[in-house]
Formats: sequence, structure tokens, C-alpha cells
Amino acid sequence: MRELDSTTHALAELLWDFHTHPAADAGTGNDLVLVLGSHDLRVADHAARLWHAGAAPLLVFSGDRGRRTGGDDHGPRWPESEAATFARAARASAPIPRDAVLLETRATNTAENFHLARDLAATAGTRPRRAVATAKPYMARRALATAAVHWPGPHWTFSCFGGGYRAYTTPEHSPAELIDFLVGDLQRLAVYAQRGWSAPVDIPDRVWQAGERLCARGFTGHLVPGESLRPAQHGPGSGT
Repeated sequence: MRELDSTTHALAELLWDFHTHPAADAGTGNDLVLVLGSHDLRVADHAARLWHAGAAPLLVFSGDRGRRTGGDDHGPRWPESEAATFARAARASAPIPRDAVLLETRATNTAENFHLARDLAATAGTRPRRAVATAKPYMARRALATAAVHWPGPHWTFSCFGGGYRAYTTPEHSPAELIDFLVGDLQRLAVYAQRGWSAPVDIPDRVWQAGERLCARGFTGHLVPGESLRPAQHGPGSGT
């Protein structure tokens, strides 16, 4: 039924708070910022702010062309790679020298964002000890869990643009789409850990229950095909 009433928003905000909880101030003294491509160019603006604040001397933009979600148009999202699109948007937000930017243009998922960017940085002579990932705010837990498997060397933090759940949506990013992503990313935390694509994440029952109630309300547009929301290993009472 996909009703966007107060109950739906309360459940979605619970998921938002869970997904975004690891986000922190990037600080300074990092070796690079990894910018994960997506449909949200606000991430590029935040990356530019991080660079100008001295978070790290190097920005690594990662992502192939991406694909649209929903509707009948499932073609490429951008006319060029997400990496190039985000780098251009970041430079439009604030001047950034070209030697402060690396473009990784092949990644088609979060695991590839990390391991292909890792290889690119190593080829460029950078082996970071401290690094920052930035992406859509609700990707905080999944990004860090993916980094633990696909780029485990550095100490990672996650930084994102602010505003919270209520301020995230815009005419380009609808509330219903956001809730689909919040539910889908909850499922991915469990499914991807089972597949060895990311590190396990402890997920409280109250978070699972919120996800299940949102699924029952029709917010299933971003679920992994062929997988239940809560895998068997994450059944009621497991606490994980």
C-alpha cells in the first residue's frame, strides 16, 4: 500500500538512525577520501568540503556509469562514469587541483568501489593508513562493513552530508524511494555478509522488525531478488 503516514516515517527513521550511526567527523590527518558514486550528487559536494577542510590530500572517486532504478528507464544514469560525474560536480562546488583527484571508473557495486580503488591508489603510490569513505548517509554501516573485507588495511571512518532523515528527500529523491533503499540496505547487510562480500554487522531485533513492517507496507523496491528480508541466521531472537 506504500502509505507515507506517520507510522511509516517513524519506522523508516529508525532504520535511518541505525544505518547512519557510524558516521563521524572526518577530522584531519587522513591519507585519502574514497567517494562512492551513486544517484546523489550531494555526495560530491560533501567530498569537496572534506578536501577543503583538510580531511585528506587525495580524493578517489569511484563508479562506472550506474543504472537508473524504478520506472521503465533502466539505462545508464549518467552520460559518463559516476567517478567522472562526481569529480566534475565536486570541482564545480569548489576548486580542486587535478593532482588531488583519482578516478576509478569500472566499479559497479560497493565491493568493487573499495577493491578497485585500493588497486588504483596502490598503482599511484598511495597505501593509506587512515581513510575516509563518503556516500549517501544511509550507506554508513554497509560501506564500513565492505571496507573491512575489500580494503582492510586502513583505519576507516565514514563521513556524509548532514540533515537527517527528514531533510534527505528532495524532488529528485522521493520519500518512497528512500524507504525502499533503507529496507534494501538492511537486507544487504545480512545477505552480503553471508556471501562473504562484507563483514557481519550486529542488527537488533527492533531494527529487523521495523524493516519487516515496512516490507508489509510495500516498501520492497530495493530488495535483493530471491532473498527474504531477514535470512535464517538472523531470525527472531538472534540479535544479529
